[in-house]
Amino acid sequence: MKYVQEPKPVEYDPLTIALLEAQGKDWMSPVSFRVSSASHEKTVSLLNQNTTAKPMEYYHLLPSELWGCARVLSNYFGRLNEVAVSKTRWELSGSPFPDEQLHAISRVSKIERRKGLSYATIETVTYSHSGRTTIDHMKQLDELLLLHEAPEGFYKEREVEDNTEADMEVLRTVYFRYNWNKEIWKNNVHTDDYARRFGYKRGLPEFIMYIDWVFDAFIRKTSMYAGGFTIDVPLILPIYTEDKVTVKVKEDSKSHEIRFVKGNVLRLKGNISPIVKFV
Repeated sequence: MKYVQEPKPVEYDPLTIALLEAQGKDWMSPVSFRVSSASHEKTVSLLNQNTTAKPMEYYHLLPSELWGCARVLSNYFGRLNEVAVSKTRWELSGSPFPDEQLHAISRVSKIERRKGLSYATIETVTYSHSGRTTIDHMKQLDELLLLHEAPEGFYKEREVEDNTEADMEVLRTVYFRYNWNKEIWKNNVHTDDYARRFGYKRGLPEFIMYIDWVFDAFIRKTSMYAGGFTIDVPLILPIYTEDKVTVKVKEDSKSHEIRFVKGNVLRLKGNISPIVKFV
């Protein structure tokens, strides 16, 4: 596998179409990381605290803790302040534990402009080494909306009514995983001032929590698919801290459909299905 040069030592380089075009489509150098037991316990604790459902025990890492895209891009361009995930597809085939040595590589898969907005699709693989063998734990395709190039006030709230009957429902309260100090994190979509520039009501919570909620709802409904599974989320709309969101699960013969609904308004739609090869 071919890698580009080592990342630049920069504090913050806003992602733009031009910047990512210059980066090219080669794989960026691997980033190594470990998720500590303390960090994992915090993630699981927050997951359990902010739901009315029975607490779950997760000894292995949750999907959010395996996400390599932000780790790699941050290593190259500095803090990822000005992006929002517009859709995603994660393929999970392994469940490492806290404190294990992990690695992630990413590359720019696709760049495009749609309706005056800039998007970049980033392909990432999170893996570990076992002797001379590389074990892939997760493959990701994340479409990022590049807010640095977005016009102010572009976002207009869409209210899609949802009256889907579900096999299972779990009530969740939206929370932040981190404390986003606006004095430290300039132009950060997780802070109110910056998010409101684009028409959002308040700062956007971290996208990776949504995937944990999807995963958690799926585990509560059924056991994992043998051989792994794919989480496909083609629709992600804003929800905000302290919002009450109903997570709905509907099972059919091929997959589990997951929906986030605020009141009766759809906020996220996704599916979990047996693992399939990326197209």
